[in-house]
Amino acid sequence: MTRRAVALATFALAALAASSARASDVCDRACLEGLADRYIAALVAHDPQQLPLAQGVRFTENGQELRLGDGLWGTASAPGHYKLYVADPEAGEVGLYATVFENGTPVLLALRLKVDYGLISEIETLVARPAGIGGSPLQSAGAALERRGQPRPQFLQVIPPRRRMSRADLVRVANAYFTGLGGNTGHHTAPFWPSCNRWENGTQTTNNSSFRGTSPFDVVALGCEDQQKSGFFSFVTTIRNRRFPIVDRERGLVMSFAFFEHRGVLKTIHLTNGMTVPSPVRAPLTLEISELFEIHGGKLDQIEAVINTVPYGMKSAVWDSPHLEEAPDDNVPADVQ
Repeated sequence: MTRRAVALATFALAALAASSARASDVCDRACLEGLADRYIAALVAHDPQQLPLAQGVRFTENGQELRLGDGLWGTASAPGHYKLYVADPEAGEVGLYATVFENGTPVLLALRLKVDYGLISEIETLVARPAGIGGSPLQSAGAALERRGQPRPQFLQVIPPRRRMSRADLVRVANAYFTGLGGNTGHHTAPFWPSCNRWENGTQTTNNSSFRGTSPFDVVALGCEDQQKSGFFSFVTTIRNRRFPIVDRERGLVMSFAFFEHRGVLKTIHLTNGMTVPSPVRAPLTLEISELFEIHGGKLDQIEAVINTVPYGMKSAVWDSPHLEEAPDDNVPADVQ
């Protein structure tokens, strides 16, 4: 090889390395959030070709793989006002909880985009629709969050660099929530701040004395930690196929996906306070969920969930990984100073 050829080859390799390095950084927070906005715009325009799509891009809605352009792509009629972003430039992923109008009715969308070299290679969506048009009984999610308009401010706070937790520690804390809830006995709980609140499909399901179910035990009036300490959620048989694909270290956020499995065989629940109450689930039931955790100082503060009822035992058609082992993931780190 001539000296000129060697020089050209060296230059080409250097340029390729530089290009690869830039490619890993090509989508920062602003870029990722911009792609999420472009997704919503393309969705209501019913035109996937408005997006920068990778060859072989895969798309799911509510756990089922569909042709891109099907599902909500055919029925979305306008963007809503509620938007909550989760950006992970390190992994090239972005999440969005947003309201969208579907033929004039507000629905709640959970969106995950995987971005490779500026192109969208994975699209995962959950759509929480009102009861009566394909949703579950609690779902007035779109209307509730559209009325609210803005996310809780805790989800928008930027954590100073020296106080940011590692990706692994953020995931461990998020997983501890699932570990404390599945097969709940009250003897193991996740670490919570006293200010912790959880919303489920637009409804506040902690510290909410105005929302009562049929049980004589008002679990929804309790805080996050007291709920797990109560043992009430023993009817949740397991939380399986847990995934934590988006970790936003700058804001202490973890976006997860999982399935809540209920066998429905538990007739009564023996609470840690000595009460015995009927189980609210008396038939086999599976819930598909996307859950967003806001974490700081090693503890959970705010939690938001998008939930759908799906066929019992269902798994995601594309994305499911083997069940996340609970050891050592429930070894929660000490508080970050």
